[in-house]
Amino acid sequence: MIKPSGGGRRGVVGLIVTPAAVVAVAGFVYWLSTQSRQVREERAERFAAAVEAESDLDAADLAADPVAALGRRVVISGVAVATGLGDAAFALRLPNEAAYPVLMESMPIQRLRMSNTTIYGGDSVFVSGHVFTFNDSISNAWITQGAVNEGMGELIPQSPTFLLADSVVVH
Repeated sequence: MIKPSGGGRRGVVGLIVTPAAVVAVAGFVYWLSTQSRQVREERAERFAAAVEAESDLDAADLAADPVAALGRRVVISGVAVATGLGDAAFALRLPNEAAYPVLMESMPIQRLRMSNTTIYGGDSVFVSGHVFTFNDSISNAWITQGAVNEGMGELIPQSPTFLLADSVVVH
């Protein structure tokens, strides 16, 4: 014979606790879902910002705000040289007609020397590199180290930044 469970009190408590537990679990799952959505949105925003930070700037970006380009990579194609300054430096003519200083790393200098190419004002170039802070001390160092030819120092453009070029191709 089967004995009855012995009371309706346990059954009533079970009927009350079970739905409460289901509601609590459902609430917890909903909370986890909203937290997960926020984390995904924050990750997407950080990823978009990182992609933007990594994207290459061009001559128009550099002309518009050279300080905003600080630390960024710049790729400029088909821009005119304002003036050649020496074996390792020249000035670009940006879209706003401003001259912009460029110092070449050793590899582009060697390639230009091997091909017997000198950069002159009016030449069209492809240039890529990173933007750094520029000031009078750096300008003087260019002259002292021979990157700029003697007597050409006054032609170095005034700018808050300069491009350290890792690639230069004269068209």
